[in-house]
Amino acid sequence: MIPTFKAVNGGSIHIQDIKIAGATDWNDNIQVLDEGGATIAAYYYATAEQSGAAADGWLDDTLALADVTFAPGQSILIDTADTTVLTFAGQVSTEDTVVETVPGFNFVGNNTPVAVNIQDFTIEGATDWNDNIQILDEGGATIAAYYYATAEQSGAAADGWLDDTLGLADVNFEPGQGLLIDTLGVTTVTIPGVDL
Repeated sequence: MIPTFKAVNGGSIHIQDIKIAGATDWNDNIQVLDEGGATIAAYYYATAEQSGAAADGWLDDTLALADVTFAPGQSILIDTADTTVLTFAGQVSTEDTVVETVPGFNFVGNNTPVAVNIQDFTIEGATDWNDNIQILDEGGATIAAYYYATAEQSGAAADGWLDDTLGLADVNFEPGQGLLIDTLGVTTVTIPGVDL
């Protein structure tokens, strides 16, 4: 993983089961965001030697090893200072993950070990250009955006996510890649599972 913000889904996973190879100090952190994109909780990586904790791991705001489990579909933002490898322990999601969104910004991600095409991400009730998926750079700025439209609205061959040419986007989201989904109202996002 390059130094960047990544939004990934922690499918019922304990925070200490999220490993970042090369994580060595307080610059490597996990953030939990609210619907507006504000950080509501942060956990920092430290070695036992740095923190005085019983083991290397993610620390909470009391500087103790965090005891937090992320629910299926809950998004976390991982910020790393250097190029690293992110590893999750746990089962692979073979069924679709349905995430309820709130109006505004929602972080989700590809929580499978394979690439998933953008057209396989669905938003129930997505009806117009206001429902969009954004890709962020390492500073959190939008570098690509895809808008949902019906075939009738866009003139495309089918309902789906459009790229900047207003054609159906053919983009794959890599394992662990994060997405910012902006919706006008409460809706559900379906993230496809994987066949093993």
